[in-house]
Amino acid sequence: MKQKIERTNDFDVEGKSRETKTKSRRAKMIVLRLFFVIAASCLWWYFCGIRTQKPENGEVSAKPASDNVSPLETYTRLVSYVVKPGDTFLSILSKHGAPAEMAMTFHKALKPLGLSSLFPGDSCVLKMSSTGAMSGFSVLSRLQQWYHISINDSKVHASKTNASITTQRCLVRGLLSSSLSQDLFDLGVGDACVSKFADIFAWDINFFVDPQKGDSFEILFEKKFAEGRFIGYGDVLAATYVNNGHCFNAFGMKSNNGAMEYFDAAGKSLQKEFLKAPLHFNHISSRFSLHRLHPVLGIVRPHLGIDYAAPVGTPVYSAADGKIAFAGYKGGFGNFITVTHGGSFETSYGHLSAFARDIHAGAHVVQGQCIGYVGQTGLATGPHLDYRMTKCGRFVNPQTVVLPSKRNVASEDSVCFCVLKTECNAILSFRFVGELGCFPLDMHVAPQTPLTEVKALDNGSRRRGS
Repeated sequence: MKQKIERTNDFDVEGKSRETKTKSRRAKMIVLRLFFVIAASCLWWYFCGIRTQKPENGEVSAKPASDNVSPLETYTRLVSYVVKPGDTFLSILSKHGAPAEMAMTFHKALKPLGLSSLFPGDSCVLKMSSTGAMSGFSVLSRLQQWYHISINDSKVHASKTNASITTQRCLVRGLLSSSLSQDLFDLGVGDACVSKFADIFAWDINFFVDPQKGDSFEILFEKKFAEGRFIGYGDVLAATYVNNGHCFNAFGMKSNNGAMEYFDAAGKSLQKEFLKAPLHFNHISSRFSLHRLHPVLGIVRPHLGIDYAAPVGTPVYSAADGKIAFAGYKGGFGNFITVTHGGSFETSYGHLSAFARDIHAGAHVVQGQCIGYVGQTGLATGPHLDYRMTKCGRFVNPQTVVLPSKRNVASEDSVCFCVLKTECNAILSFRFVGELGCFPLDMHVAPQTPLTEVKALDNGSRRRGS
């Protein structure tokens, strides 16, 4: 019995000893893990503190990547300004805190480059520091040129560059409902483009009398932008006009001298030797006829010309290149001009109120040149132009005679013309088919090119640079 009790006591002592050792190991493991966590936290805090030092005021500062960056460049801001009527260098710079001496210096530096004054609509960009000091000044002029001024170490540096010009091709398609000018205006196309379109077909269509409601038109043309600002229209690349079921096509191709010439689908020039009408008129008051009752004499006799009614003073243009054979007063025709055109054709213009400057016998004229003005001189019941044409000495009807064309597409240019015609036909046939409106197609940006520079000191002395 005594022996059994002793064994039990030994077991209790040994069990308690094992349990104590286990708890000790666990405590050591917890302390070790806690040490690693604290150590990792300290290392993380230490290295982050090196990368970002936060001052006492709570603002974080970063060291510039390069010692060459000045504080002025870091805090520069740009201010845009559009020149208004009455603005000058002095008034604009004064509004932005620049002294009068600086305005005079800028003006002297830019004047040799061709910018002696500012005009309404010019765009200015002022480079300002955080302290309000001006470190640069730029002007985009109405001539689409950039003028730049920069200030470095109290020296003024001026330069001029061409503005970056962007050309956008557009397609406009519509139906005639009132007038060509109004309908295109409603579609967002200006009169400058309308005038070019009308000039292309001037030898075949008189847009004052020929168009009819329901006629259709398509124009592939260019729009020009300088630094994102619309500056005008470029060339008309192709055009189509359907007048009373008759389709007229035009495809533009530049000649060797850079001028745009237009041809039909067969490569024949649209520019005829003669204009279809030598003026902008209101209506035809009398047509070509072999039996007409004269409105003044009251007798029946031939009227071998076309009477175009128009207000007094309306310009009259030479129908083709030629030489003035007669310019003076001629009986019932009043003030009268005869122009010979080098071949078998001759044109005449009667009842003029006055002759244009330098118009006299022997003077050479070109197609579209103003030679006189509509009047009512001679036997006339109202202001109009009596326009006549002879071929080989015989009078012909100017509205029906087949007029010769200028040069067609040369054989060496036929491949180039076919490529242009195919591209334009693809656009007209497959882009925005069945839709009416004005649609932008693509854009081309011309590179900005430097023109010249001028360096000047603040005291106004300057020298030309390359």
